[in-house]
Amino acid sequence: MSLEARIAAHVHAWEQTRQSGKPRPPETLPFITISREFGCNATEVALQLVELLNERCKPAHLWVAYDRELLDKVASELRLRRDLMDTLDERRRDEMSELFETILNQRMDDALVLRKLAEVIRSLAVHGHSVLIGRGSHLLTQDLKTGTHVGLVAPRDFRIHAFAQRFDLPPKEAAQQVANGEKERQRYLQTICVRDPSRSSYYDLIIDRSRFNTVQIAEIVYLALRQRFGDQLACA
Repeated sequence: MSLEARIAAHVHAWEQTRQSGKPRPPETLPFITISREFGCNATEVALQLVELLNERCKPAHLWVAYDRELLDKVASELRLRRDLMDTLDERRRDEMSELFETILNQRMDDALVLRKLAEVIRSLAVHGHSVLIGRGSHLLTQDLKTGTHVGLVAPRDFRIHAFAQRFDLPPKEAAQQVANGEKERQRYLQTICVRDPSRSSYYDLIIDRSRFNTVQIAEIVYLALRQRFGDQLACA
């Protein structure tokens, strides 16, 4: 499904709910953020989790995964971003603005670009049934009570080996790519948000990618959601 189709499907579902006469208030459907150490391949986990949730829960409003590239693209395309923002009422847009004044780093050269990205992440989280990968999504949505925040970690040797296999790279080159990715991720998190990104308390689950495969991690997250939301998860 293309990016435009994903956004259009979400917006259409929200509008249908709003016009049904029994609108579901925002911040009632669960969402998930996945943060990861570089090389943990969170996208693979997110896609498996979305497939599992849509298959078992059969929600009217389907779960959708948004990785770094998709989030950046939505933020850069005015029409897509406006479509998302228009689904929020004025009070929530004002609350979002006040929050970002507090937590976003306003001194950055590209602060405006990051503000747009933060708006996209926040809007998708507020409406729920989104799996948001990286881009500080776990920091930007900490106050929303329907979020489940997952952190993927693994020993560095494991991540280098996995990265080398995934992209068919020699070990030395993979090690350099992982080192560069770690530095870029740390720099981004420290610049986008004034909160300390290293605090483990930001996560509901921290899972070692080297101990569980993709299917197992998706099952773990699913079970955690069932424990939190019970039968509501299946009918949401």
